[in-house]
Amino acid sequence: MAGFLLALSIALYSEGLLRGTVARVLLSFYLTPVWSTLFERLLLGEPITGRRVVTILLGLVGMAVIFGGEAGLPLPRTSAEWMGLTAGITWGLAMVFVRWTGSRPIFDRVFAHFVFLGPIFLLVTAIPGGGNPLGLEIGALVDSASWLMAFAAVWMLPVIWLTIFGASHLGPGRVAIFLMLEIVVGLTTASLLTDEPFGMRELIGAVLITGACSVELGVARPISAGAR
Repeated sequence: MAGFLLALSIALYSEGLLRGTVARVLLSFYLTPVWSTLFERLLLGEPITGRRVVTILLGLVGMAVIFGGEAGLPLPRTSAEWMGLTAGITWGLAMVFVRWTGSRPIFDRVFAHFVFLGPIFLLVTAIPGGGNPLGLEIGALVDSASWLMAFAAVWMLPVIWLTIFGASHLGPGRVAIFLMLEIVVGLTTASLLTDEPFGMRELIGAVLITGACSVELGVARPISAGAR
């Protein structure tokens, strides 16, 4: 389950970034402290303290600000934004399972993740509205395979290994706060390198969601034996 959920989260998040606006997909994903808090309560028995309530409220208000410009409920409007939101939910649940399997060798969990990742990616790309990697010519696939394999070995493998190692020793909420740096890096690079709009609504939402992550840092604790 840890490997499957991690693979599903990364596949949805990556496909969402390819299809949609980086800022909105990124912020949709980083509502994960809200889901981490709820999953810790439901599955690990962690109490929902006042600070955890603040985490949930800040995250949900940030979501409402980002997606509240149109009529109707403040929910994602595009498939890319829904992918980002779903990826954040599955990531929060994945961190619970990674923490549960802390006694297992890291290699086992990294291996399980990459076994699932390829097939799940193909299924996600088949969702209408995206590209069609299966429709590419063999020559194009061969040409891109070398640098994709290099990217996987040099970047993806160490990142997943380190993430699983950290999540095995930290609570899901604390993992979320350390990964929160991606918000700063992602929004900055998207603003500098692309033409994507980033207005006051996205800025306010980013501040609120970042605040939710910051509150969560102070409440994550090691899991007690009784909570398992």
